[in-house]
Amino acid sequence: MPKEKKRLSKNAKAALKAINESKMLAAAKAANATNAGQEVRANQVTPRTAVANKLRPEKKRG
Repeated sequence: MPKEKKRLSKNAKAALKAINESKMLAAAKAANATNAGQEVRANQVTPRTAVANKLRPEKKRG
């Protein structure tokens, strides 16, 4: 008779899920790092404001 597979405990399932997610994240980050490179940085230009950012005046309360 073949052996029955044991059910995984909640902790074991959580550990497997965490491992799989970390592997997927690592693969996604590696793919993004190779694709992104300098292209994205060159295209993103931050807008510059001519006027300095001023704080709001404090209002008297009460």
